[in-house]
Amino acid sequence: MGIPSPDRSYLEGLPRYLSFVDESGHSADPNRISLCLAGLIAGEDAWKAFDAGWRIACDEEGLTEPFHMMHFAARKGQFDGWPEDQRKRLLGKLVAAIVKARAIPIGSVVIFRGPDSVPEHVQKRNRDAHFIAFQSLTYNIAAAANFMDTFGRGPGPVTMVYANQPERSNGLASTGKLWDALREANRIVALFMQSYVSDTPQDCTPLQAADLWAYELGHHFDRIRPSARAPRWPFLQFVGLGLNYGFTHDFISYHDKHGLNGLGKMSRVQRWGEIDLYKPGFKGLHPTEARKFEQGLRKIAADAGLDARTDASKY
Repeated sequence: MGIPSPDRSYLEGLPRYLSFVDESGHSADPNRISLCLAGLIAGEDAWKAFDAGWRIACDEEGLTEPFHMMHFAARKGQFDGWPEDQRKRLLGKLVAAIVKARAIPIGSVVIFRGPDSVPEHVQKRNRDAHFIAFQSLTYNIAAAANFMDTFGRGPGPVTMVYANQPERSNGLASTGKLWDALREANRIVALFMQSYVSDTPQDCTPLQAADLWAYELGHHFDRIRPSARAPRWPFLQFVGLGLNYGFTHDFISYHDKHGLNGLGKMSRVQRWGEIDLYKPGFKGLHPTEARKFEQGLRKIAADAGLDARTDASKY
C-alpha cells in the first residue's frame, strides 16, 4: 500500500502470542441493537507472515489506503465503483490470509437495545455495553492462550492490542484500567495476560483483520440473525476457525436479557447451553444437543468452502 510500517515498541521482545481487537457498533447509535468486540489471536511468527500476505493482497487489488471493512461494505472511498468480481476477489484473499495465519477468532456480543437487551441497571453498573463486552472478550483471549499450542509453541502469555477508542481507551473509566483490574481479580488467567496496548489500525494490518471480523460479527447479530437470513460467507469462515479448536472457552460470548451464553465449551460445560447462531431468538441446548449443533455448524462451514481458498461467491 506504499505506507511504511512504523516502529512499534510493543513488538520488541514479543511474547508467544498477540491478539488484536476491534469494535463494531456503539451504544449511542440509534440504528444498532448490539455492540461487538472481536479479537484474533495467533503466534508472533504467524502475524509476521500474515502482515506480508495482507499487504500483498491489498497491493494486488490496487488499494491506496489501509483497508477498512465499513468502507468496503458501503462501497465508499477507494472502493467506490469497484466491480463485484474485484470485491469478491479481495475479500477472498483477505480471509485466506487470516486462515493461513491460523488466527483464532474470539468475539463478545452485547444486546443493549430492544426486548432482548441486557437490563438497563446492568448496563449502567458497567458504564457502557462496551465494558461488558470487553470483560468477557479479554477473559476468553487469555483462556485461549492458556490452551494454545500453535506451531508447537505450547501455551504462553499474550499481548492484547486494542484499537484505540479515545472515549474508552483513556481517562479514569478506561479499558486499560479495566484490563488491569481483570488481571488482578483472576490470578490464573493473569498468567497469560502479558500486557495491554492501544494502537490504531491505519498501518497495523492485524487490526485491519480484526476490523473485518468485528464488522461480520456485528452485522450478523444486528442484521442477519434478527431477520433469520442465511449467514454471510465471511462470517462462516470465522465460525469455522473458532470451531477448529477444542479449548474450554467460548469463541463467541453473548450477553442479553437471559444473561451470559455463548458458543463453545464454556457455555456447554458451565451454563448448559449455547446460542443458536442461525435463527432469531434464544435457544438453550443440553450438552448432547449442543454437540450435534456444533457438528451441524461444521458441515455448514465446510460446505461454504472453509479453507477460504475457494472463491468468495457466497459472501
